[in-house]
Amino acid sequence: MIRTTDWEQPADRHSELVDPVITVRQLSRLGFSRRPLTRIDHALVFSTLKGSYDTYLPPVRPSRAEAAGKRYTSVYEVDMGVHPVRADFTLPSDNDAFEFGVVLDLSWQVADPGQFVASGHRDVPRLLLGELEEAARPVARRFAIADSAAAEQTILAAVAASGDLGTAAGLTVSWTLRLRRDQENIDHQLRLQAIDHDAVEQILTQRRGMEFDIELDRRQRQQDALTVARQREYGHQEQDLVLQKQRWQHERAVLETQQEVELQRLRAEKITFYQEQLEQGGIRAWALHLAEHPDDAVLAINSMREDQLRLLETQKDLVGQVLSSGTAESYELEGPKQLAFKRFSEILNQRLLGHAEPGWGEAAPASAPHPIQLAAPAPQDASPTASQPPATVRPPVPPMPAAPPARPIEHTTFEGWQPPPGYGSSPRMPAADRPAAESHPAGEAPDTADGETQTGDDAP
Repeated sequence: MIRTTDWEQPADRHSELVDPVITVRQLSRLGFSRRPLTRIDHALVFSTLKGSYDTYLPPVRPSRAEAAGKRYTSVYEVDMGVHPVRADFTLPSDNDAFEFGVVLDLSWQVADPGQFVASGHRDVPRLLLGELEEAARPVARRFAIADSAAAEQTILAAVAASGDLGTAAGLTVSWTLRLRRDQENIDHQLRLQAIDHDAVEQILTQRRGMEFDIELDRRQRQQDALTVARQREYGHQEQDLVLQKQRWQHERAVLETQQEVELQRLRAEKITFYQEQLEQGGIRAWALHLAEHPDDAVLAINSMREDQLRLLETQKDLVGQVLSSGTAESYELEGPKQLAFKRFSEILNQRLLGHAEPGWGEAAPASAPHPIQLAAPAPQDASPTASQPPATVRPPVPPMPAAPPARPIEHTTFEGWQPPPGYGSSPRMPAADRPAAESHPAGEAPDTADGETQTGDDAP
Protein backbone atom coordinates (compact mmCIF):
# COMPACT_ATOMS: atom_id res chain seq x y z
CA MET A 1 0.00 0.00 0.00
CA ILE A 2 1.34 3.41 -1.02
CA ARG A 3 0.94 6.25 1.39
CA THR A 4 0.36 9.91 0.38
CA THR A 5 3.04 12.58 0.63
CA ASP A 6 3.86 14.16 3.96
CA TRP A 7 4.62 17.51 2.36
CA GLU A 8 4.26 18.86 -1.18
CA GLN A 9 4.53 22.38 -2.62
CA PRO A 10 2.84 23.37 -5.89
CA ALA A 11 5.77 24.23 -8.09
CA ASP A 12 6.67 23.94 -11.73
CA ARG A 13 9.72 24.81 -13.80
CA HIS A 14 9.06 28.59 -13.68
CA SER A 15 8.09 28.96 -10.03
CA GLU A 16 10.23 31.05 -7.67
CA LEU A 17 11.34 28.56 -5.04
CA VAL A 18 12.54 29.27 -1.53
CA ASP A 19 12.87 25.58 -0.58
CA PRO A 20 14.17 23.24 -3.32
CA VAL A 21 12.52 20.21 -1.65
CA ILE A 22 9.35 19.66 -3.61
CA THR A 23 7.86 16.63 -1.85
CA VAL A 24 8.54 14.43 1.17
CA ARG A 25 7.02 10.95 1.41
CA GLN A 26 7.17 8.10 3.84
CA LEU A 27 7.91 4.62 2.36
CA SER A 28 5.91 1.55 3.39
CA ARG A 29 7.31 -1.77 4.34
CA LEU A 30 6.62 -3.13 0.88
CA GLY A 31 9.33 -0.86 -0.44
CA PHE A 32 9.79 1.76 -3.11
CA SER A 33 7.33 2.18 -5.97
CA ARG A 34 8.23 4.23 -9.08
CA ARG A 35 4.75 5.08 -10.06
CA PRO A 36 4.32 8.14 -7.89
CA LEU A 37 7.70 9.65 -8.98
CA THR A 38 7.55 12.99 -10.77
CA ARG A 39 9.83 14.86 -13.17
CA ILE A 40 13.02 13.30 -14.38
CA ASP A 41 15.14 16.49 -13.65
CA HIS A 42 14.53 16.20 -9.87
CA ALA A 43 16.94 14.38 -7.58
CA LEU A 44 15.77 11.71 -5.10
CA VAL A 45 17.22 11.57 -1.60
CA PHE A 46 16.42 8.40 0.42
CA SER A 47 16.79 8.26 4.16
CA THR A 48 17.83 4.97 5.87
CA LEU A 49 17.11 3.53 9.29
CA LYS A 50 20.61 4.50 10.42
CA GLY A 51 19.93 8.22 9.60
CA SER A 52 22.11 8.36 6.51
CA TYR A 53 21.00 9.67 3.09
CA ASP A 54 21.44 8.10 -0.33
CA THR A 55 21.22 10.46 -3.30
CA TYR A 56 20.16 9.51 -6.80
CA LEU A 57 20.79 12.34 -9.28
CA PRO A 58 18.62 12.49 -12.37
CA PRO A 59 18.05 10.46 -14.38
CA VAL A 60 19.29 7.63 -12.09
CA ARG A 61 16.62 5.88 -10.08
CA PRO A 62 16.96 2.92 -7.60
CA SER A 63 15.45 -0.46 -8.51
CA ARG A 64 12.71 -2.02 -6.45
CA ALA A 65 14.96 -4.77 -5.11
CA GLU A 66 17.70 -2.27 -4.21
CA ALA A 67 15.25 -0.03 -2.39
CA ALA A 68 13.79 -3.07 -0.50
CA GLY A 69 17.23 -4.32 0.47
CA LYS A 70 18.32 -1.02 2.04
CA ARG A 71 15.00 -0.58 3.82
CA TYR A 72 14.54 3.18 3.01
CA THR A 73 12.10 4.95 5.26
CA SER A 74 11.42 8.19 3.28
CA VAL A 75 12.24 9.92 0.00
CA TYR A 76 12.86 13.63 -0.73
CA GLU A 77 12.29 15.05 -4.21
CA VAL A 78 14.77 17.96 -4.67
CA ASP A 79 14.72 20.52 -7.49
CA MET A 80 18.09 20.80 -9.29
CA GLY A 81 17.34 23.95 -11.27
CA VAL A 82 19.05 27.38 -11.16
CA HIS A 83 17.01 30.03 -9.33
CA PRO A 84 17.73 33.81 -9.55
CA VAL A 85 17.15 36.10 -6.57
CA ARG A 86 17.21 39.92 -6.30
CA ALA A 87 17.19 41.46 -2.84
CA ASP A 88 17.45 44.98 -1.36
CA PHE A 89 18.83 45.55 2.14
CA THR A 90 20.96 48.02 4.09
CA LEU A 91 24.40 48.01 5.67
CA PRO A 92 25.51 50.42 8.39
CA SER A 93 28.14 53.12 7.77
CA ASP A 94 30.54 54.72 10.23
CA ASN A 95 27.68 56.98 11.27
CA ASP A 96 24.51 55.29 12.56
CA ALA A 97 22.48 58.12 11.08
CA PHE A 98 23.38 56.95 7.60
CA GLU A 99 23.14 53.50 6.04
CA PHE A 100 24.34 52.09 2.76
CA GLY A 101 21.70 50.79 0.39
CA VAL A 102 22.62 47.39 -1.06
CA VAL A 103 21.17 45.75 -4.16
CA LEU A 104 22.03 42.04 -4.34
CA ASP A 105 21.72 39.91 -7.46
CA LEU A 106 22.45 36.16 -7.04
CA SER A 107 21.54 32.78 -8.48
CA TRP A 108 21.62 29.53 -6.51
CA GLN A 109 21.41 25.82 -7.38
CA VAL A 110 21.41 22.65 -5.30
CA ALA A 111 24.75 20.96 -5.92
CA ASP A 112 24.46 18.20 -3.27
CA PRO A 113 20.80 17.28 -2.61
CA GLY A 114 21.66 14.90 0.25
CA GLN A 115 23.73 17.52 2.06
CA PHE A 116 20.98 20.12 1.59
CA VAL A 117 18.35 17.71 3.01
CA ALA A 118 20.63 16.91 5.94
CA SER A 119 21.21 20.63 6.64
CA GLY A 120 17.52 21.14 7.29
CA HIS A 121 17.33 24.61 5.65
CA ARG A 122 14.01 25.58 4.18
CA ASP A 123 14.67 29.22 3.08
CA VAL A 124 17.64 29.41 0.70
CA PRO A 125 17.58 33.21 -0.01
CA ARG A 126 17.48 34.02 3.69
CA LEU A 127 20.38 31.65 4.26
CA LEU A 128 22.51 33.30 1.62
CA LEU A 129 21.63 36.87 2.68
CA GLY A 130 22.51 36.05 6.27
CA GLU A 131 25.93 34.76 5.29
CA LEU A 132 26.51 37.86 3.12
CA GLU A 133 25.49 40.32 5.79
CA GLU A 134 27.63 38.52 8.36
CA ALA A 135 30.71 38.95 6.17
CA ALA A 136 29.92 42.51 4.87
CA ARG A 137 28.61 44.34 7.97
CA PRO A 138 31.94 44.78 9.82
CA VAL A 139 33.59 45.99 6.58
CA ALA A 140 30.88 48.60 5.84
CA ARG A 141 31.28 50.06 9.33
CA ARG A 142 34.71 51.38 8.39
CA PHE A 143 33.45 53.71 5.63
CA ALA A 144 31.58 56.98 5.62
CA ILE A 145 28.35 57.32 3.74
CA ALA A 146 30.05 59.35 1.03
CA ASP A 147 32.63 56.59 0.39
CA SER A 148 30.18 54.13 -1.12
CA ALA A 149 32.45 53.22 -4.02
CA ALA A 150 35.39 52.27 -1.81
CA ALA A 151 33.12 50.41 0.61
CA GLU A 152 31.64 48.40 -2.27
CA GLN A 153 35.04 47.26 -3.52
CA THR A 154 36.17 46.32 -0.02
CA ILE A 155 32.99 44.33 0.73
CA LEU A 156 33.28 42.36 -2.51
CA ALA A 157 36.84 41.40 -1.65
CA ALA A 158 36.01 40.51 1.99
CA VAL A 159 33.02 38.31 1.12
CA ALA A 160 34.96 36.48 -1.58
CA ALA A 161 37.82 35.86 0.90
CA SER A 162 35.46 34.42 3.51
CA GLY A 163 34.44 31.55 1.25
CA ASP A 164 31.65 30.63 -1.16
CA LEU A 165 28.12 31.29 0.01
CA GLY A 166 25.87 28.26 0.70
CA THR A 167 28.69 25.72 0.65
CA ALA A 168 27.66 24.27 3.99
CA ALA A 169 24.14 23.61 2.66
CA GLY A 170 25.34 21.96 -0.53
CA LEU A 171 24.54 24.96 -2.76
CA THR A 172 26.36 26.59 -5.66
CA VAL A 173 25.93 30.40 -5.60
CA SER A 174 27.04 33.20 -7.95
CA TRP A 175 26.39 36.73 -6.74
CA THR A 176 27.16 40.46 -7.05
CA LEU A 177 26.11 43.54 -5.16
CA ARG A 178 25.98 47.30 -5.64
CA LEU A 179 26.45 49.66 -2.74
CA ARG A 180 24.91 53.12 -2.77
CA ARG A 181 24.19 55.96 -0.37
CA ASP A 182 20.90 56.41 1.38
CA GLN A 183 18.13 58.32 -0.42
CA GLU A 184 18.50 61.52 1.60
CA ASN A 185 22.19 61.69 0.85
CA ILE A 186 21.47 60.92 -2.78
CA ASP A 187 18.89 63.71 -2.93
CA HIS A 188 21.36 66.07 -1.23
CA GLN A 189 24.03 65.17 -3.70
CA LEU A 190 21.55 65.64 -6.52
CA ARG A 191 20.74 69.12 -5.23
CA LEU A 192 24.42 69.97 -4.90
CA GLN A 193 25.02 68.62 -8.34
CA ALA A 194 22.13 70.67 -9.70
CA ILE A 195 23.60 73.77 -8.04
CA ASP A 196 27.00 73.02 -9.48
CA HIS A 197 25.51 72.36 -12.85
CA ASP A 198 23.53 75.60 -12.68
CA ALA A 199 26.60 77.55 -11.63
CA VAL A 200 28.72 75.98 -14.30
CA GLU A 201 25.99 76.63 -16.84
CA GLN A 202 25.71 80.28 -15.81
CA ILE A 203 29.49 80.70 -15.85
CA LEU A 204 29.71 79.03 -19.22
CA THR A 205 26.77 81.12 -20.44
CA GLN A 206 28.46 84.32 -19.33
CA ARG A 207 31.79 83.24 -20.77
CA ARG A 208 30.31 82.17 -24.05
CA GLY A 209 28.17 85.30 -24.02
CA MET A 210 31.30 87.42 -23.68
CA GLU A 211 32.91 85.51 -26.51
CA PHE A 212 29.74 85.96 -28.53
CA ASP A 213 29.72 89.70 -27.75
CA ILE A 214 33.37 89.96 -28.77
CA GLU A 215 32.71 88.10 -31.99
CA LEU A 216 29.56 90.12 -32.62
CA ASP A 217 31.45 93.37 -32.00
CA ARG A 218 34.22 92.21 -34.33
CA ARG A 219 31.69 91.36 -37.01
CA GLN A 220 29.91 94.68 -36.55
CA ARG A 221 33.22 96.54 -36.76
CA GLN A 222 34.10 94.61 -39.87
CA GLN A 223 30.66 95.34 -41.31
CA ASP A 224 31.04 99.03 -40.42
CA ALA A 225 34.44 99.08 -42.10
CA LEU A 226 32.99 97.43 -45.19
CA THR A 227 30.06 99.87 -45.15
CA VAL A 228 32.41 102.87 -44.84
CA ALA A 229 34.60 101.51 -47.64
CA ARG A 230 31.53 100.88 -49.78
CA GLN A 231 30.17 104.37 -49.11
CA ARG A 232 33.58 105.87 -49.84
CA GLU A 233 33.72 103.93 -53.10
CA TYR A 234 30.18 105.00 -53.95
CA GLY A 235 31.11 108.59 -53.09
CA HIS A 236 34.12 108.48 -55.42
CA GLN A 237 32.00 106.99 -58.17
CA GLU A 238 29.25 109.55 -57.62
CA GLN A 239 31.80 112.37 -57.64
CA ASP A 240 33.32 111.01 -60.84
CA LEU A 241 29.84 110.79 -62.35
CA VAL A 242 29.05 114.37 -61.32
CA LEU A 243 32.36 115.60 -62.73
CA GLN A 244 31.81 113.64 -65.92
CA LYS A 245 28.27 115.00 -66.18
CA GLN A 246 29.50 118.56 -65.66
CA ARG A 247 32.24 117.96 -68.23
CA TRP A 248 29.68 116.63 -70.71
CA GLN A 249 27.37 119.57 -70.00
CA HIS A 250 30.26 121.99 -70.56
CA GLU A 251 31.24 120.26 -73.78
CA ARG A 252 27.61 120.26 -74.88
CA ALA A 253 27.27 123.97 -74.04
CA VAL A 254 30.47 124.69 -75.99
CA LEU A 255 29.22 122.65 -78.93
CA GLU A 256 25.83 124.34 -78.79
CA THR A 257 27.55 127.74 -78.69
CA GLN A 258 29.77 126.80 -81.59
CA GLN A 259 26.77 125.43 -83.45
CA GLU A 260 24.80 128.61 -82.73
CA VAL A 261 27.73 130.73 -83.93
CA GLU A 262 28.03 128.55 -87.04
CA LEU A 263 24.28 128.80 -87.63
CA GLN A 264 24.45 132.57 -87.25
CA ARG A 265 27.38 132.66 -89.66
CA LEU A 266 25.51 130.45 -92.15
CA ARG A 267 22.39 132.57 -91.66
CA ALA A 268 24.43 135.75 -92.31
CA GLU A 269 26.00 134.17 -95.38
CA LYS A 270 22.58 133.05 -96.52
CA ILE A 271 21.17 136.53 -95.97
CA THR A 272 24.10 138.04 -97.85
CA PHE A 273 23.73 135.50 -100.63
CA TYR A 274 19.98 136.05 -100.97
CA GLN A 275 20.45 139.78 -100.76
CA GLU A 276 23.00 139.71 -103.58
CA GLN A 277 20.82 137.41 -105.63
CA LEU A 278 17.66 139.39 -105.06
CA GLU A 279 19.44 142.68 -105.73
CA GLN A 280 20.45 141.35 -109.14
CA GLY A 281 16.79 140.53 -109.86
CA GLY A 282 15.44 139.05 -113.08
CA ILE A 283 17.38 136.20 -114.58
CA ARG A 284 19.70 135.84 -111.55
CA ALA A 285 16.76 135.35 -109.19
CA TRP A 286 15.08 132.86 -111.49
CA ALA A 287 18.34 130.96 -111.95
CA LEU A 288 18.65 130.68 -108.16
CA HIS A 289 15.08 129.45 -107.91
CA LEU A 290 15.59 126.90 -110.70
CA ALA A 291 18.70 125.55 -108.93
CA GLU A 292 16.40 124.32 -106.16
CA HIS A 293 13.30 123.65 -108.24
CA PRO A 294 14.29 122.57 -111.76
CA ASP A 295 10.69 121.48 -112.47
CA ASP A 296 9.66 125.16 -112.58
CA ALA A 297 11.70 125.87 -115.77
CA VAL A 298 8.60 126.39 -117.93
CA LEU A 299 7.09 128.72 -115.35
CA ALA A 300 10.35 130.70 -115.14
CA ILE A 301 10.65 131.05 -118.90
CA ASN A 302 7.05 132.18 -119.30
CA SER A 303 7.35 134.61 -116.42
CA MET A 304 10.56 136.13 -117.80
CA ARG A 305 9.03 136.38 -121.26
CA GLU A 306 5.99 138.14 -119.87
CA ASP A 307 8.25 140.50 -117.92
CA GLN A 308 10.19 141.37 -121.08
CA LEU A 309 6.97 141.86 -123.04
CA ARG A 310 5.63 144.19 -120.36
CA LEU A 311 8.95 146.06 -120.37
CA LEU A 312 8.82 146.49 -124.13
CA GLU A 313 5.19 147.57 -124.01
CA THR A 314 6.02 150.06 -121.29
CA GLN A 315 8.94 151.46 -123.32
CA LYS A 316 6.77 151.66 -126.44
CA ASP A 317 4.02 153.46 -124.60
CA LEU A 318 6.53 155.86 -123.08
CA VAL A 319 8.08 156.66 -126.49
CA GLY A 320 4.63 157.10 -128.04
CA GLN A 321 3.56 159.48 -125.29
CA VAL A 322 6.73 161.55 -125.63
CA LEU A 323 6.48 161.78 -129.45
CA SER A 324 2.76 162.41 -129.52
CA SER A 325 2.85 165.14 -126.93
CA GLY A 326 4.82 167.50 -129.22
CA THR A 327 6.59 169.07 -126.31
CA ALA A 328 10.01 167.54 -127.09
CA GLU A 329 12.50 169.68 -129.05
CA SER A 330 14.50 168.30 -131.90
CA TYR A 331 17.77 168.45 -130.00
CA GLU A 332 16.13 166.48 -127.22
CA LEU A 333 15.31 163.69 -129.62
CA GLU A 334 18.86 163.25 -130.88
CA GLY A 335 19.79 160.94 -128.03
CA PRO A 336 16.70 158.73 -128.29
CA LYS A 337 17.16 158.51 -132.03
CA GLN A 338 20.71 157.32 -131.72
CA LEU A 339 19.63 154.85 -129.06
CA ALA A 340 16.80 153.63 -131.30
CA PHE A 341 19.16 153.10 -134.26
CA LYS A 342 21.61 151.29 -131.98
CA ARG A 343 18.86 149.07 -130.72
CA PHE A 344 17.68 148.52 -134.28
CA SER A 345 21.15 147.33 -135.30
CA GLU A 346 21.30 144.95 -132.34
CA ILE A 347 17.93 143.48 -133.30
CA LEU A 348 19.00 142.98 -136.91
CA ASN A 349 22.23 141.34 -135.83
CA GLN A 350 20.54 139.06 -133.26
CA ARG A 351 20.66 135.35 -134.11
CA LEU A 352 17.57 133.27 -133.56
CA LEU A 353 17.81 129.75 -132.19
CA GLY A 354 17.62 127.08 -134.87
CA HIS A 355 18.15 129.51 -137.81
CA ALA A 356 21.16 130.84 -139.68
CA GLU A 357 22.13 134.39 -138.92
CA PRO A 358 20.85 136.67 -141.76
CA GLY A 359 23.19 139.19 -143.32
CA TRP A 360 22.69 142.95 -143.36
CA GLY A 361 19.87 143.95 -145.65
CA GLU A 362 18.53 140.39 -146.03
CA ALA A 363 14.93 139.78 -145.34
CA ALA A 364 14.06 138.25 -141.99
CA PRO A 365 12.93 134.67 -142.20
CA ALA A 366 9.26 133.99 -142.36
CA SER A 367 9.34 132.30 -138.97
CA ALA A 368 10.37 135.49 -137.18
CA PRO A 369 7.81 135.86 -134.43
CA HIS A 370 7.79 139.66 -134.32
CA PRO A 371 8.38 141.62 -137.59
CA ILE A 372 10.08 144.99 -137.24
CA GLN A 373 8.09 148.04 -138.27
CA LEU A 374 9.99 151.29 -138.59
CA ALA A 375 8.71 154.67 -139.59
CA ALA A 376 10.79 157.17 -141.53
CA PRO A 377 12.82 159.34 -139.19
CA ALA A 378 11.77 162.95 -138.95
CA PRO A 379 14.17 165.66 -140.00
CA GLN A 380 16.20 167.18 -137.21
CA ASP A 381 14.95 170.70 -137.71
CA ALA A 382 11.34 169.75 -138.16
CA SER A 383 9.12 169.41 -135.14
CA PRO A 384 6.53 166.75 -135.08
CA THR A 385 2.98 167.84 -135.45
CA ALA A 386 -0.22 166.39 -134.31
CA SER A 387 -1.10 165.24 -137.83
CA GLN A 388 2.15 163.38 -138.18
CA PRO A 389 2.44 160.53 -135.65
CA PRO A 390 5.87 159.58 -134.40
CA ALA A 391 7.67 156.52 -135.57
CA THR A 392 6.82 153.31 -133.73
CA VAL A 393 9.49 150.72 -133.08
CA ARG A 394 8.50 147.22 -131.88
CA PRO A 395 11.61 145.10 -131.57
CA PRO A 396 11.13 141.35 -131.40
CA VAL A 397 11.29 139.60 -128.08
CA PRO A 398 14.75 138.08 -127.75
CA PRO A 399 14.77 134.35 -127.16
CA MET A 400 15.49 133.20 -123.61
CA PRO A 401 18.81 131.57 -123.04
CA ALA A 402 18.88 128.01 -121.77
CA ALA A 403 18.55 127.60 -118.05
CA PRO A 404 21.88 127.15 -116.28
CA PRO A 405 22.59 123.76 -114.70
CA ALA A 406 21.13 123.25 -111.25
CA ARG A 407 23.53 124.05 -108.44
CA PRO A 408 22.67 122.67 -104.99
CA ILE A 409 22.41 125.41 -102.42
CA GLU A 410 21.81 124.50 -98.80
CA HIS A 411 18.76 125.83 -97.00
CA THR A 412 17.49 128.06 -99.90
CA THR A 413 13.94 128.12 -101.13
CA PHE A 414 12.24 130.52 -103.59
CA GLU A 415 8.68 129.47 -103.18
CA GLY A 416 6.41 132.47 -103.42
CA TRP A 417 9.18 134.70 -104.83
CA GLN A 418 8.02 138.22 -105.81
CA PRO A 419 9.97 140.61 -108.09
CA PRO A 420 11.60 143.52 -106.25
CA PRO A 421 10.06 146.99 -106.45
CA GLY A 422 10.69 148.74 -109.76
CA TYR A 423 11.31 145.46 -111.52
CA GLY A 424 10.07 145.80 -115.18
CA SER A 425 9.84 149.60 -115.14
CA SER A 426 11.62 151.83 -117.62
CA PRO A 427 15.30 152.15 -116.69
CA ARG A 428 17.03 155.46 -116.57
CA MET A 429 19.14 156.27 -119.62
CA PRO A 430 22.84 155.93 -118.90
CA ALA A 431 24.90 159.09 -119.12
CA ALA A 432 27.14 157.55 -121.75
CA ASP A 433 24.18 157.23 -124.15
CA ARG A 434 23.06 160.78 -123.73
CA PRO A 435 23.88 163.31 -126.56
CA ALA A 436 26.97 165.45 -126.16
CA ALA A 437 26.73 169.03 -124.87
CA GLU A 438 27.84 170.61 -128.17
CA SER A 439 24.92 169.02 -129.96
CA HIS A 440 22.50 171.13 -127.96
CA PRO A 441 21.70 174.72 -129.09
CA ALA A 442 23.51 177.53 -127.44
CA GLY A 443 22.07 178.66 -124.20
CA GLU A 444 20.37 175.33 -123.41
CA ALA A 445 21.62 172.73 -120.95
CA PRO A 446 21.32 169.01 -121.26
CA ASP A 447 18.80 166.91 -119.37
CA THR A 448 19.22 166.57 -115.63
CA ALA A 449 18.91 163.40 -113.69
CA ASP A 450 15.16 163.97 -113.33
CA GLY A 451 14.60 164.36 -117.10
CA GLU A 452 13.91 168.14 -116.86
CA THR A 453 15.52 170.85 -119.00
CA GLN A 454 17.52 173.59 -117.32
CA THR A 455 18.39 176.82 -119.07
CA GLY A 456 21.49 178.80 -118.69
CA ASP A 457 19.80 181.17 -116.35
CA ASP A 458 18.62 178.32 -114.16
CA ALA A 459 22.00 176.60 -114.13
CA PRO A 460 23.99 177.12 -111.02
